[in-house]
Amino acid sequence: MDDSGKTLAVLSGEISMSKAQTGVYLAGKLPTPAFIAALIRATVRPELRERRQEEALALREQAMRPAPRTTPGAPVSAGPGAGYAVELAAAQARQIETYDRLTRTLEQRAEVERAKNNSDKLVMVLLNMIHQLDRRLNDLAKERDQLLNRPRSEALEDAERKLARAEEQEQRARAELRRAEEKQRQAEDLEARVTDQLRRLTDELDRLRAGDTTSPIETLPVLSDEPEAGPVSVDPVGDDIDAVLARASQVNDEDNTTLNRLTSELNEPTVGVVQDNPPDTLAVLAGHSASAASPLPGVPDEGQEAVRALLRRSPAPDLFVRFLAEATRWENVQVHGIKRQNAQPGAPLDYSGYLRLRRQGSQFGGFAYVYAEHSSINLRLHHTRDQLDAIGATRARTRNTGHRAYRVSIDLTDESSLTQALHLAALAYDAT
Repeated sequence: MDDSGKTLAVLSGEISMSKAQTGVYLAGKLPTPAFIAALIRATVRPELRERRQEEALALREQAMRPAPRTTPGAPVSAGPGAGYAVELAAAQARQIETYDRLTRTLEQRAEVERAKNNSDKLVMVLLNMIHQLDRRLNDLAKERDQLLNRPRSEALEDAERKLARAEEQEQRARAELRRAEEKQRQAEDLEARVTDQLRRLTDELDRLRAGDTTSPIETLPVLSDEPEAGPVSVDPVGDDIDAVLARASQVNDEDNTTLNRLTSELNEPTVGVVQDNPPDTLAVLAGHSASAASPLPGVPDEGQEAVRALLRRSPAPDLFVRFLAEATRWENVQVHGIKRQNAQPGAPLDYSGYLRLRRQGSQFGGFAYVYAEHSSINLRLHHTRDQLDAIGATRARTRNTGHRAYRVSIDLTDESSLTQALHLAALAYDAT
């Protein structure tokens, strides 16, 4: 049945037997010859069926004369009964392990659904915003054109400022819309994968529990439903739009982190499969694998373990390490932790949040803040969306939150994003 890939529900229909009775036989109850024949017809290629049926019926004959089992409370010896006790313990361990995997998959489904709902809502909000911005641009352009026929005035300058701001806002809104639509597609793909995994794990747990009166698992896991989550401005409409765009960027960032983490989790090897010499992805530098003991480039000894712990949760640890490896080769570049507020004199720097890349001798605090856990880079740049597009930094985005000097951010997701991040980092480095 495992080789055929068929689920318990599919198989029970093909052999005309209830799912419960089929599960009981598959869980270990002595099957009838008719069940064996039907099972083989449904799961084995025609040319192998006769031999498989002979083997199965021979095994059934052996099973009709089992070795004696130990009585409850009797000490387990090395005789035939010991084998039964070991098998029972192993079967229960498999049930518990499958239950844990099923519980985690249910949690993943809830996270995917939240991210997808966020993206769905965000797409609708941004589409409406772009429609409103188009109307606002038309109105502001008309206002500006009317004022052009008059002598240069403060009203004309104000209209031009508002028009330029609205144009930049529309570009940002379209960029965030593209990101939200990509998150929609990513969430839909993950939703299909998680649903398939839930089906397989539920079926597996049903099979492990069927007919087992000693099962440590009483019911399937259930997740409870979570609740849904100054001065007078001269351009209040523009301020409102900026606030919505900042929130849209934040939602996209949060969904990006969630979906990348879940993608990484779903791509991990199945629990219980032992890999032969698994590679240390945290130490892949420029395409060359290094040992697990290889130090992270540029990170002081005191911060190595803390940064490695963050990278274990990162959606793209190898790209992040390669970014560090390249940036720390530049002249006078050093990696620093963060001095927390209210830290005592002489206290060590904190490496558990983010790192600061600084050009030694520069009067600035650094040219980049880098986040290992999210594989994201914040750069000391003030580029607009048009300027970023003009230099080919299509993966980067402008920011309106956080430190006022660091207004460009980029997530490391693939080779293209790494190339763009290094180009932008070089610009920030040169500027400091």
